Amino acid sequence: ELGNVEEGFKKADVIVEREYWTPLVHQGYIEPHTSTAVWNGENITIWTSTQGHFSVRQQVADILRIPLGRIKVIPQEIGGGFGGKLGTYLDPVTTVLARKAGQPVQISMSRTEVFEASGPASSSSTKLKIGAMKDGRIVAVKGDLAYAAGAYPGSPVGAGCMCMVAPYELENVELDGYDVVVNTPKTAAYRAPGAPQAAFAMESLLDELAEKLGMDPIELRLRNAAKEGTKQVNGQTFRRIGYVECLEAARATEHLNTPLGQAPAGKARGRGIAAGYWFNGGMKSTAVASVNGDGSVSLAEGSVDIGGTRTSIAMQLAETLGIPIDQVRPIIPDTDSIGFTQMTGGSRTTYATGLAAYEAVSYTHLTLPTILRV
Repeated sequence: ELGNVEEGFKKADVIVEREYWTPLVHQGYIEPHTSTAVWNGENITIWTSTQGHFSVRQQVADILRIPLGRIKVIPQEIGGGFGGKLGTYLDPVTTVLARKAGQPVQISMSRTEVFEASGPASSSSTKLKIGAMKDGRIVAVKGDLAYAAGAYPGSPVGAGCMCMVAPYELENVELDGYDVVVNTPKTAAYRAPGAPQAAFAMESLLDELAEKLGMDPIELRLRNAAKEGTKQVNGQTFRRIGYVECLEAARATEHLNTPLGQAPAGKARGRGIAAGYWFNGGMKSTAVASVNGDGSVSLAEGSVDIGGTRTSIAMQLAETLGIPIDQVRPIIPDTDSIGFTQMTGGSRTTYATGLAAYEAVSYTHLTLPTILRV
């Protein structure tokens, strides 16, 4: 919370209040969960599609009470994840069965099993109330956010509360989040977990407020936009952000300023504008760069590739060394062959693992061509 919402609502010329629902929705990755395990003497090897092979190693060790060092996890190319492959489902089972069978065991979920047994995104119920002055300045926001956690606690309602009003500079805010246990599969992350449900409510109600005020939706957002120095509802202060610039750029686009034209009979035609906020996690990453005899560089990174992060991290390394990107060969080793690296998720990988790659080669002011000449 910030300020005093009751006092804020007393000042408001216009108040809008609504309730919003979003359904439970699965990440819907093309590739279902698949795991292969071999138990060879004291050593265990697991091949699995995952967003974090170190996380799989830790979870298997914890579930089966096996020393961490006995487990090696080899990440496979991922056929979609979106947050839904951060946890482990099959890997402990294939490991136990491999021990019993004395040979490799592979299990793949059917699509039905994926929907029944792996985590979807939370459904939500949000009550939201916004008060504003005639000039569009928002003076109070009050919200109750209830997110379904599934059979066990742990929905992303905290992130929903954190992200809902983050794009705006507000004096009076009160948000209450409820983590609700329900009779469904345990929920899991799905692309900025918790934020889309909250943004849907906030941005929908802002459009209704703009209509009541007779104000352009972008202008309403600009009038209340967060900027450097804005205090967020969780007490943190923004450093440099680009929300104002983003809104101004959107307002200037040809797309927004082109007439819509006549809608077909019985149809409606319009344009929407909405904003959202997400933070990125830091966490721990490892990257190792080795210069080859021909001047190329082998880059070992601990982050599983999703969305082309091999390339984004290799680009940062190449730029730091002053060499073309095609001179960098990125690989993702198993858990025995690279230092500990946390999950590919939370929008952290290009940032955190990229920083690790940068630091791996920034010990010298010399670029690689200069080193080779020396």
